[in-house]
Amino acid sequence: MLKKINLDHNKKLLIPELIKIVGIDNVIQDENELDFFSSDIFYESSIKASLVISPKSSEQTASSINLITSYGIPVIPRGGGMSYTGGYTPMIDGSVIIDLRKLNNIININKEDMYVTVECGVTWKTLYEELKKHGLRTPYFGPFSGIHATVGGALSQNSVFYGSSLYGTAAESVLSLDVALQDGTILKTGSNSNKINPSPFFRTYGPDLTGLFLGDTGALGFKVKATLKLIPFPKEQRFSSFDFSSDLEMFETMGEITRKQLAQECYGFDPFLMGLRMQFEGLKKDLKSLSALTKSQKNIFSGVKEVIKVASAGRSFMEGVGYAMHITVEGKNDKEVSSSIEQIKSIAEKNNGKEIANSLPKLVRANPFLPTNRLLGPKGERWVPIHVILPHSKVKGILKEIDSYFNANKDIIEKNKIKWGYLTSTIGTSAILLEPTFFWEDSHYQIHKRYIEKSHYNKLNTFPENLAARNAMKKIREDMSSIFMNNGGTHLQVGKMYKYKENRQETAWNLLVSIKKILDPNNLINPGSLGLK
Repeated sequence: MLKKINLDHNKKLLIPELIKIVGIDNVIQDENELDFFSSDIFYESSIKASLVISPKSSEQTASSINLITSYGIPVIPRGGGMSYTGGYTPMIDGSVIIDLRKLNNIININKEDMYVTVECGVTWKTLYEELKKHGLRTPYFGPFSGIHATVGGALSQNSVFYGSSLYGTAAESVLSLDVALQDGTILKTGSNSNKINPSPFFRTYGPDLTGLFLGDTGALGFKVKATLKLIPFPKEQRFSSFDFSSDLEMFETMGEITRKQLAQECYGFDPFLMGLRMQFEGLKKDLKSLSALTKSQKNIFSGVKEVIKVASAGRSFMEGVGYAMHITVEGKNDKEVSSSIEQIKSIAEKNNGKEIANSLPKLVRANPFLPTNRLLGPKGERWVPIHVILPHSKVKGILKEIDSYFNANKDIIEKNKIKWGYLTSTIGTSAILLEPTFFWEDSHYQIHKRYIEKSHYNKLNTFPENLAARNAMKKIREDMSSIFMNNGGTHLQVGKMYKYKENRQETAWNLLVSIKKILDPNNLINPGSLGLK
């Protein structure tokens, strides 16, 4: 039952009770900290959280949610903070953010039944490194930002990258969840919801309740534990890179590779973004990655051999490159991966692809979770992406629409000195992600100053606040979101930006609203997310 009292009075009563649950050191009221937790990479919220708490267990989290909402106060989950769609930005005055990063234990690595259970505040980097010690890995094993991104955040927003060309999104590697609900109860899903002898080894026992909470952007509950599939850590890896003179040739190649399930990662960059990426990488950073590359090989001799290849290629291999496609192939033995690489080369050559040095995918995999220095451009420019997921058959059409849009808005883009390019990556056999990425001169947020290495940040330019360019970027992203919707696109990280509600058929939307009312009758769990207001 809601306590019918005014917001300020609620907060005064709430704080002592929260301190009893999580401890005084885990209740944050400092204004500077509230600013940090209330803003994401793109959105600096005009509404600030009134409190941030950092529970250390599932039970503390569940009790806190129930207590906070009993006062009629909205509560919002936050993981590593890598959102750029307002995933955790408050919409209502007085909201409380729950920082879940202290729920960071790896609970059980089950080598016999091949699953791992973790608390949802653990980072993908931590999980990857621990599993590797045991010769294991999850199929999907994290985004580029996995040094900060948490398992729970990626499952709430859904996510792609490492392993996604073969294994799909983060959601597809999940077996079971523990979800803290608005009323303080903890829901277990899949085979772990058995009354007798529960175990989180199987997902689809009856209706898929696990799937209900994946990609929900934290609107339905707080993920506190997750069980993920395990696979043996691949024994063999190979890498390939190709240069294409046209984007359509690159996309045709990527589609055929992924339909034949030949690669764990298949991704590409347009000429602008590929060139920009090379500006980020200095010699010192490369040397660190080369050291990791040596360690990633089967033995010291093969490691040194790979380092020599990468070092010899240097950076000149990217000069004059058009559309660059990069491939990672894994397998049980040399014969398997060599066969896949040969097929990939044949497909690329058929589409006029020219093989180039494979330094980039080698370095990426040697150290998959680098510091998040690319939250800003190479000269300190602000950065934000937008993306769409489409079937392969629709890529050609949407590329034309995107080009037409930017040509029509050339004056706005030039006036605000906005630069853009795109990256792309295949997802399973049926889908491809297209992610236009933008750079412009603007002031930095706290998240940039905290999450970028200090030694790197100190070398960057800083810029005055540029609201005109920022508002232009908001309009561009809004317009592009409409283009994506009209082409039947879908999205990860729906948050509070993408047009999820606007593009739901009535029956599907009404069902979601009904589920929300059952789980959160007063709409106090991350209000506004998914368009649920």
